[in-house]
Amino acid sequence: MGLQKITFDGASINAKIDAELYHFLFSRQVGIIKGYKNGLSFTVSSNTITFKDGYVSVYGRLVYVENNTQIKVTLDSSKKGFVVLGINTSTNAVTLYLKEQSGSYPTLTQTDLISNDGLYELVLCAYTKTPTSITVDNSYEKQYIENVLSVIQEVKQEIRADGEVREVTPTTVGTGIYSISDVNSYILSRSLISVVISSTVVTFPGAILFLSIGSNASVSYRFAGADYILALNYEAGVLTFSVSGSQKINKVYLYKR
Repeated sequence: MGLQKITFDGASINAKIDAELYHFLFSRQVGIIKGYKNGLSFTVSSNTITFKDGYVSVYGRLVYVENNTQIKVTLDSSKKGFVVLGINTSTNAVTLYLKEQSGSYPTLTQTDLISNDGLYELVLCAYTKTPTSITVDNSYEKQYIENVLSVIQEVKQEIRADGEVREVTPTTVGTGIYSISDVNSYILSRSLISVVISSTVVTFPGAILFLSIGSNASVSYRFAGADYILALNYEAGVLTFSVSGSQKINKVYLYKR
């Protein structure tokens, strides 16, 4: 028991303590540090993959991959493969190598390096090869660590966009029948909907569409001294409005809450 100086002149810090702090500061994320240096972007020429520089953090173990780091893929068969950065705390080693397998991507070893020493394999690039070519698989979802402030800003923008008004010009389906598309039950149930019928605005909560089986509803409104019904139907991403044939729907507004 006692006190241990860490950020002090002359302090002796072991790697595990430093890694635990970094892992916490990176919100316990593992992966390529996104948005710093060149983020380990890469190019492929013939059968050689060349990486631009960047950092990775694996349970707080930081590794800098230098610019123009290369690895060669041997075109000897048809396989799926990974360019792997292996961090092994048992041997205190960091290596760059290939893992390949016929038919599907190989299994990775990913030890929790906070709890135990061992090997953690991080994918830097996924590819498919044949005896004559190599194709990078850009759809493979790699692990990234994002800057916390950037993530907060993205969330703020999403919240701001979520509260914006969406203006839609409906499509005429037939006499007195109009529709809008590119909507779903989640959007509609969280929206306040305003329908401009001729010179009248009819406003109602979109959630009323889902109070009964069939996603149908109706709203009463008054126009030119008479009472009318606005019929609503939602199906497969399309919201349909039906009004009296002499009336016209000009605009629809969705206020997302």
